[in-house]
Amino acid sequence: MHKALALYSGGLDSLLSVLIVKEQKVDVIALKFLTGFVSPLKEDDFNYAKQFDFEIREIDISEKFSEILKKPKHGYGKNLNPCIDCKVLMLREAKELISAYKASFIITGEVISQRTMSQKKELLTVIEKESSLQGMILRPLSAKLLPPTKPEIEGVINRDLLYDISGRTRRPQIALAKKYGIEKIPQPAGGCLLTDPSFCKKVKDLMVHNELTLKNVELLKVGRHFRISEKCKAIVGRDEKENKIILSKYRGLFLYPSDLKGPVVLLSGDYSENEINIAASICVYYSKRKKAEIVIKSETDEQRKIYDAILEEEVVKYRV
Repeated sequence: MHKALALYSGGLDSLLSVLIVKEQKVDVIALKFLTGFVSPLKEDDFNYAKQFDFEIREIDISEKFSEILKKPKHGYGKNLNPCIDCKVLMLREAKELISAYKASFIITGEVISQRTMSQKKELLTVIEKESSLQGMILRPLSAKLLPPTKPEIEGVINRDLLYDISGRTRRPQIALAKKYGIEKIPQPAGGCLLTDPSFCKKVKDLMVHNELTLKNVELLKVGRHFRISEKCKAIVGRDEKENKIILSKYRGLFLYPSDLKGPVVLLSGDYSENEINIAASICVYYSKRKKAEIVIKSETDEQRKIYDAILEEEVVKYRV
């Protein structure tokens, strides 16, 4: 039996592409590539794999992706999303796995003209060329609008059973979902944090200060962020859950109200007494008081001191 690797995003299009190819008696291994800016596989994904009998795996490419993010060859989308370079990276990584999985081609859920940044017909050709996979990328949802691929030419895939979907409409995909008995229809896979303007602002701050590391990116997903100085940041927990995450997962200087009625603040980077004082006053501000006793705790020391809340206009100045 022939095998194929699928780029699996968790969205409906990638799931349908797997099922369309499986219907032609081809084994499919679905690969979810983790860049550090997308969600890992969820329970629903494993349920789909079990229901429709396909293999599903995660592949961490976050380190390679972070290097691309700094200077993508094809630039960014509307925000900080380097979609073309990202797709090329995923395809190159998938290509490296073809031999190990004994596969003969690759599937993607791309639909022509669905996304202007990376799914224009001419860009699909560029992506295919740069990933050195000419003729080996099958896009089942739009295949009839594209030149025949190697698996079609060789008779592994029947082109007549593929589709000619294009544009942003979801009606054809919804109809296919019903055909395959997909009861819980996945949302379009637009979950990359690099399309979120507020998150991108924080990423840009890391890039400007040469602090773009996987650890720092992960920290961006928690709390409010403040640039206290060139080499110092304060991360302020927004609720009890985030306070616990900050205390349990990260190292640095912690600040919090002595009565625990307020946020936990993590001070990271290089800091002096001035940065500590600013962070403490921010902590008071978000505890919704004008004055409070703040605990300042390091790995080796703990102090307590009463601070005034920072002025609102100062908060705006430091907020990333």
